[in-house]
Amino acid sequence: MTLIRSAQREHHWDALRAVLMLLGIPYHVAMTYRAGQVWILNAGEEGSTFFTYTAQIIHVFRMPAFFFIAGYFAALLLARRSPGQWLRGRFTRLGIPLIVSLLTLNPLLNIACELTNFPAAEALASWIRNSETSGGYWVRHLWFIIVLLYDCLIAATAVWLFPKLRDALLPTQLDSALARHVFLTIIAVALFAGVWEAVSIELFYLGGFATNVPQEILRLDQFLEFTPYFLFGCLLSRAPKLQRKLYRFSPAIAVIAFIALALDLTLMGLLSPPAGRFLDAIAGVTIAQLFIALMKWVADRPSPLIRELVDASFVIYLFHLPIMALLVLAGRSMAMPLALKASLITLLVLGLSFGAWRFIRTVPLLRLAFDGISKSASLSTTLPGKRDLRSQGL
Repeated sequence: MTLIRSAQREHHWDALRAVLMLLGIPYHVAMTYRAGQVWILNAGEEGSTFFTYTAQIIHVFRMPAFFFIAGYFAALLLARRSPGQWLRGRFTRLGIPLIVSLLTLNPLLNIACELTNFPAAEALASWIRNSETSGGYWVRHLWFIIVLLYDCLIAATAVWLFPKLRDALLPTQLDSALARHVFLTIIAVALFAGVWEAVSIELFYLGGFATNVPQEILRLDQFLEFTPYFLFGCLLSRAPKLQRKLYRFSPAIAVIAFIALALDLTLMGLLSPPAGRFLDAIAGVTIAQLFIALMKWVADRPSPLIRELVDASFVIYLFHLPIMALLVLAGRSMAMPLALKASLITLLVLGLSFGAWRFIRTVPLLRLAFDGISKSASLSTTLPGKRDLRSQGL
């Protein structure tokens, strides 16, 4: 069977992508204010168990769901474009903002982080030293772009080597069987992801690869961690019957998600790293399914607000952490309840990052630099009668 290329926009996927990207803001705020834990930003004596749990809850499902969506749309778009054309677009859309942000935004982020730990002179010395020696210091929160480019290269190469993959659907009988037993399918995916993460990443570390180039710069450990979700998304795009079942709320999946998340939070810090990754995967896959079903229910309709947030979300993500670092630095001297301070920082980061997007979209050179979109590409994807696929391509 071949893929039917529908022109109908799948608004719930837009909404899900925007929410997942924007969740990076409360996640990083929560990481900053965890109780008694050190992160790249030092909030001093401020911290709360509430933020420890909040950060973990967002962590377990956010990036698995993101790579799942990325794989889903990668497969759809490869059915419409040649592998070379699509891959060039991916490297423009993702690669240019990655390089520009590494050279502009992340140095600003790093100096702000150093200033939360040291006086000015010591902070500058630490910034210079780490800039010269640490690959992870440069990459920071942009690691996902590197991993996504790997996955895009794999997907395009697979279609180039095996052209039938461009339009292929799962065999009808297999798709029907997976849809008929959707609970077992989701649990099987969760178990596979859990075992894969527990074993492959542990072998990566035991092999001595947790060093500057393979881990901190190339992010091969996170490539191992999240590529299965990308592949699951590719498969789902070619399984229409399974898709329809995935959009439905499942009480059984909800129970598994609740139990896995409760165990994950209760045993946080007590499990070995492989066991923790296994449990994270179970919670992440099941919560992601519930989140997808929720978005299908509440957001499967056109929305100017969602459209705007989808367009803005990538730039918001690039800018949010440097802005947040400066606000955390400024907020250290302000005495106020932690919940209020964290809430204000979250709202200010969102507003200022969105403001950065509104300015960047008006300047073609900045739009290309931070959003990977040229003026001609922007016009060509919004002409009457043409479906805008930029956001859905991730």
